[in-house]
Amino acid sequence: VDFEYIETDPYNKTPEFLAVNPRGLVPAVIHKGRAIYESSICVEYIDEVWQNEPHLLPTEPYERAVARIWVDFIGKKIIPVYYRIVQKQDKEEQDQAKEEFLKNLETLTEAISETGPYFFGENFTIVDIILASYTLRLNVLEFYRNFEIPNDSRFARFFKWREAAEARPSIKATAPDSEKILARYIHYAQNTAQSEVADAIRKGTAFP
Repeated sequence: VDFEYIETDPYNKTPEFLAVNPRGLVPAVIHKGRAIYESSICVEYIDEVWQNEPHLLPTEPYERAVARIWVDFIGKKIIPVYYRIVQKQDKEEQDQAKEEFLKNLETLTEAISETGPYFFGENFTIVDIILASYTLRLNVLEFYRNFEIPNDSRFARFFKWREAAEARPSIKATAPDSEKILARYIHYAQNTAQSEVADAIRKGTAFP
């Protein structure tokens, strides 16, 4: 798929971007002058519009449903806890979030294909995309919270998957610069971020 990649500062969105995407959410796909946002919805839209093989969502209904289940798991059990680790200022709350993160990641790891290289095996899917978007930000947890995923047998499949996913050309070509990520996440690490995500973490409400 031919595309133009435009990097947008989430704290300083351009008028041009807001004109087509008034909510200002990233990532976003702008196609034929119309904006699609929310990560998994963007992936599904691209998969349905361009119809390239192999599909990012499995074509078999059961497998497609399972893919959506794991995307939902990542969105509810991995990403929100990631932000709690970064944003919470109380050491005890951070430690609780770290423990929960590892527990949930272990559950996810058990679902990863034993043979790999990707989550469901040979085909790269929406689950790989959504998960990789956050494994590329794990340096934030190490830098600000001195937290790393233990490299032991519990997470062996995760590390094998991560190596394959992050080596994929499409991931490498669109991966965020690690230094820029650290600079942007300082707002979360100091609990000064002004976003729907940050507000949800502060209030303990549902993740947007």
